[in-house]
Amino acid sequence: MPAIWRLEQKIRNNTDILCMDDFIFSLNVVAPLFLLIAAGYAMRQFNFVSDRFLTEATRIVFKFMFPLMMFHNIRKIFHGDFSNASLLIFVGVTGVSIVILVSLCIVPLFVKGNGQRGSMIQGIYRSNLLIYGMPLATGMYGQDAAYFVAALLGIITPLYNIVAVILLSAFSETRAKRFSVKQMAADLARNPLIIGCVAGFLFGALRIDVPTAINKPIGDISEMAPLLALILMGGEFRFGKLNNNLWKVFSATAARLIIVPLAAMIIFIPMGFRAIELSVLLCLFATPTAVTSYIMAGNMGCDGELSGQIVVMTTAVSSISIFLFIFVLKSMGLLC
Repeated sequence: MPAIWRLEQKIRNNTDILCMDDFIFSLNVVAPLFLLIAAGYAMRQFNFVSDRFLTEATRIVFKFMFPLMMFHNIRKIFHGDFSNASLLIFVGVTGVSIVILVSLCIVPLFVKGNGQRGSMIQGIYRSNLLIYGMPLATGMYGQDAAYFVAALLGIITPLYNIVAVILLSAFSETRAKRFSVKQMAADLARNPLIIGCVAGFLFGALRIDVPTAINKPIGDISEMAPLLALILMGGEFRFGKLNNNLWKVFSATAARLIIVPLAAMIIFIPMGFRAIELSVLLCLFATPTAVTSYIMAGNMGCDGELSGQIVVMTTAVSSISIFLFIFVLKSMGLLC
């Protein structure tokens, strides 16, 4: 009996150690992102930065730093062995398309206003893969994961924007903003992120070398961009009154952070995705709603206020939900 008791005690101790290791791993991945967002929020509350600074800095990040990051990471994909990248992209795009179609069928049944329908559907399907997902994946698996995210972003970014333009135009409450193929094409052609994606694919596919004197600062900017964006996101937070949008915001948050990623993991894990590939898919389906969603919603005749509240709520809650997903997957040995 004493021998059996000692064996049970040893197993229990080893299990406790493994659980603690998984907890620390999960905490080390999520905590830095949360602290960067919190730092931005604190700087705004203590008036270390002004609204004008946040607006101008955000413009620099989205129109200059992010396109360079997309260019840099996508170009480097062609210099490595990413045999599963095509499958990962196919699965990711298919999954996002299914989320869009299901949301399009369900949301109009419960939400009456057209403008709010468009905002909610976009809030459910459009993840913050660029700002939140890139540093999250990098925190788990380093630069290798960043390349996979960049490859996925090269296809997901145009998809997100095309669907958003069609969707928001269809549900627009202002007739002047109805869907226009010509306007959509012009908007996509001018989108800095898509320009960065296209340039990265062209330089990579054609094996065009970039001089070290230029490549190094581009690489430094690429590493800085998502971190600065998280700080700016925190500074932009406004915890205003939810009013009559309470149940809509909570519903979209639950769908974005719980239902969608849980369904994705249930499907993708039996397909054999593990480690880096699984972490990238988690970043695609479990990250909060993209910040740009409320900008597009407001400019295209949908409910910009509701979109902003969904962005804030999903970003705030995601620190807990993503931590739990990573902790459970790590405990199951799926994130090694």
